[in-house]
Amino acid sequence: MKKKFKKLLALLLPATMIAGLLSGFQASASPATSPDSENSFKMAILPDTQKYARYKNELWLSQTNWIAKNAKKENVVFTAHLGDLVDRADEEYEWRNADEAMKVLDKVKLPYGFLAGNHDVLNSQQYDNERDLAKEPFLNYFSTDRMKNIPGFTGHSEDGFNSYYIFEGSGKKYMALFLDWRASEETLKWAQKVIDKHPTYPVMVFTHQLLNISNDKKSAVMTDHGQFLWDKLIAKNDQIFLTVNGHHHGYAHTVKKNNKGHDVVMMVVDYQSAFHGGNGMLRTLEFDMDKNRIHSSSFSPWVMGMPEKQRTAFDEEKLVDDLNDFTVAMDFEERFSGFQPIISVNKEVPKVEGTVAYWQMDNRSAAEGQAVTGKGAAVKDLSGQGNDLYRIDEGDAKPGDLVWYKGNAQNPQSNSGIRFFNNKSEEKGSYLQTSDQAPINALTFPNGYTIEAVVKIGPDFDADKHSWMGILGRYCTGQDVGKKEGDAEAPLATLAVSSLREIQWASFPLNYGSEQTSWSWEMDDSWHHIALVNDGQSTKMYIDGVEVLRNPDTKPRGIATIGKPWIIGASQYANKLDGVFNGWISEIRIVDHALEKKDFLQ
Repeated sequence: MKKKFKKLLALLLPATMIAGLLSGFQASASPATSPDSENSFKMAILPDTQKYARYKNELWLSQTNWIAKNAKKENVVFTAHLGDLVDRADEEYEWRNADEAMKVLDKVKLPYGFLAGNHDVLNSQQYDNERDLAKEPFLNYFSTDRMKNIPGFTGHSEDGFNSYYIFEGSGKKYMALFLDWRASEETLKWAQKVIDKHPTYPVMVFTHQLLNISNDKKSAVMTDHGQFLWDKLIAKNDQIFLTVNGHHHGYAHTVKKNNKGHDVVMMVVDYQSAFHGGNGMLRTLEFDMDKNRIHSSSFSPWVMGMPEKQRTAFDEEKLVDDLNDFTVAMDFEERFSGFQPIISVNKEVPKVEGTVAYWQMDNRSAAEGQAVTGKGAAVKDLSGQGNDLYRIDEGDAKPGDLVWYKGNAQNPQSNSGIRFFNNKSEEKGSYLQTSDQAPINALTFPNGYTIEAVVKIGPDFDADKHSWMGILGRYCTGQDVGKKEGDAEAPLATLAVSSLREIQWASFPLNYGSEQTSWSWEMDDSWHHIALVNDGQSTKMYIDGVEVLRNPDTKPRGIATIGKPWIIGASQYANKLDGVFNGWISEIRIVDHALEKKDFLQ
């Protein structure tokens, strides 16, 4: 209709008149649009609503009502309030207005998060751990009880001023971390524990003050408190890829490099100094996984719902300048690869001739954090050779020492895995092993082998607790098969992590009296693909497809055995449990010959 009308006008009228006639169409059209692709989602951002709560709550209600009405169509999966819910913390009616506005989202059970700004606390000079909690009105209306009823709520700090939520967008889980106006050192330690507990989730940080706007009204600059947050939390956690804050009047954005050299998109947005305290303006962020971008749009549901004849010159439906309507490029797969690696693009189970065992640590029916069962086979052997894995507990092991996780979503072959919580100093351990009758126990691989493992070392690695922790190994020692050179008490084969976080492959081959070893460099906290390739003439270790420097210069052939089981998640020494694993294992595959790199799991 509009296109036909435009063509007709073009035949009859000058361009300037056409523009004037079409202005009615432009103003009444909704600036919000459905996501550009099926593989995208949106977040709604509500900055500094204090003037609404104080003077005109209809403006705030227009925002939350728009979100409630359009969440499904626009695929708005989460809403973040940036603080300063009210203007005066000691005015009860403002809190009632704030409560009324956010209850709109409660009624339709939409996920959201919130935090306290400087106007929301009785003394804005205090850090969050210095307040008299019994007197703070924020905790009466935006309490931990309220948080617990919000979909996706996962936890809060002890004082109730900080919280985090897990939500899903385009099939991937994200963490939204909300930090108080004056987050203390104590709070940042809490936040670090939260991130460590969910090491594979991309994290968005929402707080009240972080960035400010320079005198040019365009450039983002770091505040003192923002620098504190950056140094103590943001820069050193690669999972944090986005920060959004309010407080400072205006808007700006920037991209900073974290300690690993990866992008962190940072935004400050606050409309309160504009007409009518912001006139109902909110922001949406669209995360488009196909186009690898984050798109920001800023518009006012209040003005959108206002009849044309009632609008003034100050009633803007949408802000179209490049500080409010802009796109930031982000290759999401690459950006998240440090903690959600891209292991393979093949969604089918790789079928490689000669595969003798293939274990995906995957249980689609198990919940996140659910203990790996000790009854029956814990992990099936997908090779069809009958080498299933069973849970073994030694000492005072607890069910929670071995749990399922669901975070490795970018590994399409195994979007689940197993988290091992082990500590050798506690003289206990939970791990997996093949049965006594498993066919792989008897194999010696005289014609070569390829062993692959997808693993991630725990972030709390401590040499005293985790050195020489085993990823994969073979029971019994060199002495048990008549090997007397080298360390005869060492296991027949073990893939382990040294005290310096190096990966070591050590095995007693068929044709040597001592163990032969390969060594990696020091590993970081990222996911890694490890491959050991033996062709009967050499053994080579690869980390993420790159050959390591320290491989044996001998010609080891096969792996010695007396037919005992293989072990995963632990190592043994002198036939006793030794290095128990602390970290994540996603999958392991063993093939009875040397594979080329193109045939690796990654």
